[in-house]
Amino acid sequence: MKNDKDTRMTKGMTAFYLLLTLVGGIAIIVSIVNIQWVHGDEWRARGSKREAGLRTDPARRGIIYSSDGKILATTVTECDFYLDLLDTIEMEKGKQKLNSKGVPVESGIPDSCFYQYLDTVCQMLSDVSSTHDAAYYRNRIATERAKDKPRRCFLVERRIPYSTWLSISRLPGWRVGVVKQVDGQSVVRQVRAHIYGNMAENTIGFQNALNKGTYTGLEGAYDSVLRGQDGIFNCRRLTKGIWLPDEPRERKEVPQRTDNDRVDTIVVQNKVDGLSIVSTIDTRYQDIAESSLRKALHQYNGTSGCAILMEVETGYVLACANLAWDTVSHEFMEVRDRNVAVSDRYQPGSTFKSVVLTAMLNDPAITIDTGMLFRVGSKNYSGGRKDGQVDDDHRVKDKEGRVRDSLNVREIIEQSSNVGMVELGWKYYRMARRSDTLRRLMLEVFPYEKLNPDVVAGQNDSYIFKDMLPVSNFTRLCYGYSTAINPLQLATFYNALAGGGRMVKPLFCRAIIDSKGRRREINPVVINNRAFDSQKAKMLRDMLTGVVNNGGTGHHLKSETYLLAGKTGTAKSHGAYDASFAGFFPADNPKYTCIALVEHSYAYGWQAGQVVKSIADCVVAIDKDLGESVNARLQADSNKAMQKPVVEKGNQRALSEVYGLIGQQYVTSDPGSEWVYYRAANDTLPGGYVPYEPVEGRVPNCYGMTAKDAVALLRSMGFRARVSGYGKVTSQQPKGGSAAKNGATVVLNLK
Repeated sequence: MKNDKDTRMTKGMTAFYLLLTLVGGIAIIVSIVNIQWVHGDEWRARGSKREAGLRTDPARRGIIYSSDGKILATTVTECDFYLDLLDTIEMEKGKQKLNSKGVPVESGIPDSCFYQYLDTVCQMLSDVSSTHDAAYYRNRIATERAKDKPRRCFLVERRIPYSTWLSISRLPGWRVGVVKQVDGQSVVRQVRAHIYGNMAENTIGFQNALNKGTYTGLEGAYDSVLRGQDGIFNCRRLTKGIWLPDEPRERKEVPQRTDNDRVDTIVVQNKVDGLSIVSTIDTRYQDIAESSLRKALHQYNGTSGCAILMEVETGYVLACANLAWDTVSHEFMEVRDRNVAVSDRYQPGSTFKSVVLTAMLNDPAITIDTGMLFRVGSKNYSGGRKDGQVDDDHRVKDKEGRVRDSLNVREIIEQSSNVGMVELGWKYYRMARRSDTLRRLMLEVFPYEKLNPDVVAGQNDSYIFKDMLPVSNFTRLCYGYSTAINPLQLATFYNALAGGGRMVKPLFCRAIIDSKGRRREINPVVINNRAFDSQKAKMLRDMLTGVVNNGGTGHHLKSETYLLAGKTGTAKSHGAYDASFAGFFPADNPKYTCIALVEHSYAYGWQAGQVVKSIADCVVAIDKDLGESVNARLQADSNKAMQKPVVEKGNQRALSEVYGLIGQQYVTSDPGSEWVYYRAANDTLPGGYVPYEPVEGRVPNCYGMTAKDAVALLRSMGFRARVSGYGKVTSQQPKGGSAAKNGATVVLNLK
């Protein structure tokens, strides 16, 4: 009975297992059918994504070099340094690690390793930080670690070098504590680094914060060259986090099998790193430009400014400093996306007088007598009627302390007379109803259209002259108001003036270097091979040389080693001044153009010129070719030194005796004249003394005389003299040429 019962139970169990096996088999078959046919497309797509696909190998961005061989910008790896500060206690070998509460843990830096290497870590961080020392980091990390619930993703420092991050990660026990991903993003990334920090940053360029992948400066203008081409390759997943790349092929179609034995194609391409470029910036000149400009901004309480140095022949920009007040660092620095030289527009003031006079001299319809005298000082100009209404009178006034009441064209530029410039414009254009002609001529000689330089910046649209019919606009335009330009446009004009009328485009990139190190030069771009007449350009160059070297408004900038030429400019703007100086050097054979602008300050044009002078001094000292020519000039000047006039004006008999005493030839055009003044040599006449004939009833001009001769001349004309100081006459009251009664006293100031 018992055996029968066991047999029945065995058969029952066997039947149950058979039934269970059958049900399981049916379930498996149903699952296979469901996966293969019902949801087959979905799972095949998932498998395709997980097991094989395309991956990108980012190209390395090219390097930006300076013209003197320094690296200005390159790609580096940097990291944000986070720590998992969960504290652990090591137990005996083979046992679990416990935290301070006695609970087993799976991660965290063991206490022994943490405290053994903490000082080493803090010193590493201090070595790469410009703001914090090792004690700061030790206190910060240790304080967080001591909390009951320390953070497991604690930010210690941002943007540390990858080498430092990797060294910390390799310290015993620290590997588990260094966080590698935050919110699914790696803490390691590729970034552009400016090797010289803030130097020339707007010229080099920044990555746009809002539009990722786009840049300003040279980075933006040459993005297609610097970017390169990312590599795209097939890869197959071996296990979690491990992918095996296929051999990349150069843009070939590679077959890939999909469902239904259908063949699709994908494009695979090799990685091509970006090419490098050589900028025109010379770090030696850029450094002196920024330091000189920064000094001027501090000294004269400016808000922003720029300094530009260009080569006359090529238009290469060797230095371009753009400084503005930074409210975070409380210093003048290159502020992001503030390219003053390219984007800022301002009223230039007297530096624009060269443009106005060039336009007049370039007019084929008139001939300007540069020796003609114009009354200066102060004058009212009435514009008559316009649109049935009477225009208000406009008063133009020169700065006090002019040498004479009348100036010729050369002296108008040298002394920067506003009234003199208006008189020129009034005589040849306003009275002749040719105001529109002057406007057209200015547009012909000045680069008012966009220059489109090879740096990306927010350059404004070209300025269109305001209506020139109202007298206030016409008169103001003649001395640099009622217009707005950017500094790079003004530099381009003065560069053409230095180059004899040949106008070239400013360039910030000199060459492109390919992957094999071969260099392809970027040639100068000529905007206008003859923007204005070369003879007129030479005439203007001579006048601008006199601004600095003949007692003009830039006489503070005179150098004993080389000739600097240029024009000062001071324009009132919202209660302050935009001070500028534009010029070139050496004036006798220009090689460089340089301008400086100090915005919203209490500086005058010659004070902005101090920035230009500092840059020019540096260039002359560094440029060997220029140094040789300067030495030759100094030697020639030394040989001629004894031929210079001893006194500019005086009694002819006394002067002749002095020249005899020093063994030099005395040259005069009229030996019978009692009073003479020295006239410098020009293209047609030699240097020498010519007659000076005082006018009856007018105060004689005693400028340049000795006290003895000045007193004798005044007494011979019926005036009294009062002398102050020693040396030669530098100013007088009343001024020379003024009407005065017989017996009036003339005050002579000597230095």
